[in-house]
Amino acid sequence: MAKHIWILPFVMLSLIVGIIGGWLRLGWAQFNIPEAAFHHGIIMTGGFMGALISMERAVVMKNKAWFLIPILAILALPLNLLGFTQIAIVSIVLSSTGLTFLMYIQSTRVKEASHYVITLGAFCWAVGNALLLKSDFIPMVVPWWIAFLLFTIVGERLELSRFLPVKKIFIVLLYVLIAGVFASFFIPFHFGGSRITGILIVLIALWLLRFDMARKSIKKKGEYRYIGLGLIVGFVWLLVHALIMIFLENHALYYDLWVHSFFLGFAFSMIWAHAPIIFPAIVKVNRLIYHPVLYIPWLLFQLSLIGRVWASFAGNIELRQFFGVANGWIILLMFLSMAMTYFWNQKRIANN
Repeated sequence: MAKHIWILPFVMLSLIVGIIGGWLRLGWAQFNIPEAAFHHGIIMTGGFMGALISMERAVVMKNKAWFLIPILAILALPLNLLGFTQIAIVSIVLSSTGLTFLMYIQSTRVKEASHYVITLGAFCWAVGNALLLKSDFIPMVVPWWIAFLLFTIVGERLELSRFLPVKKIFIVLLYVLIAGVFASFFIPFHFGGSRITGILIVLIALWLLRFDMARKSIKKKGEYRYIGLGLIVGFVWLLVHALIMIFLENHALYYDLWVHSFFLGFAFSMIWAHAPIIFPAIVKVNRLIYHPVLYIPWLLFQLSLIGRVWASFAGNIELRQFFGVANGWIILLMFLSMAMTYFWNQKRIANN
């Protein structure tokens, strides 16, 4: 097992504190950590997702100094909780800048266009964090955080799907759409910039539903079907997120619908789908983390999220809180199930 595995518990701690912050923002104060609520977005995007992606990318580098990138990301958690907000943001800025540099180095070595898309995602994370350092205004930063995860995930899907028989014109089309999303961030809000971004993301979601290798994976058995189904559901959530941007801009809970349809619906669905591949790569073990039992928390997660989005759309605050709290617990249950699956598989292999 890899020596850097000690970083992973701190990444998971960021997730737990981030979830508690989300519960507090919903009005459920069973775990009263005010700083977790105030810094919810920074902790979840940086200390959890940013650190996780940075670990995934640092693993393949020979120089272990690259693990300083996820370490800087997870440092944001204790710094925020102790009240050193500006230093925490500086730590995240340094982490995202390091990831951008790391991805650029990997891109020049591999020389695949998909790697440059992932590099662009890391760059968007760095831009968003730099804007946060300057303005301390989260809503202005969120689109850049969304771009970070969107470009990273789409780039990884392109990387994994490069051997599929997709016509070059459709591959070029996807790169044009990605460039369009990036360019749309510079269109002012009153000129319809948000709706233009939404339309472009709709097209990206439809592209993924049509051309991604998930369509082939879902026809197979075992972990391949699990991964394929998870990816397709994630692409549907991306489509929902984009439609919210286009049609619900004036809804009272638009921000909640916009943010969580992406970060929970799309991003976490991608985590669940990629987990059987990503986590073994991070901990450097030669086995997938999969068992059919994972379908249970996965389904509960999707149902609770659908409930939350519906409650937000309907303006039912009590149900929104109920489903939101349930969604957080189920996220933790999902990770616990994956950990138990890993140890169960390890024990089974040892006995054989």
